[in-house]
Amino acid sequence: MPGRGKTRLCCAIARELIVAKGYRALFCPAVLLVQQLLVAKRDPQLESALRKLDGYDILFPEVNPRRHG
Repeated sequence: MPGRGKTRLCCAIARELIVAKGYRALFCPAVLLVQQLLVAKRDPQLESALRKLDGYDILFPEVNPRRHG
């Protein structure tokens, strides 16, 4: 459902959590996140990669990132 404001909503929520509550948030394309985890699994570094992600309070994986350019 493109153009509905999902990304803007996630950004607004993340900003509020970061500014008002001091949370750590990660916003990234889901494809990139999955690729990084697959590489970490292949290279036996999955535990380290998961620990890194565990450092965030909330993850916002974007399913359909728009390409700007």
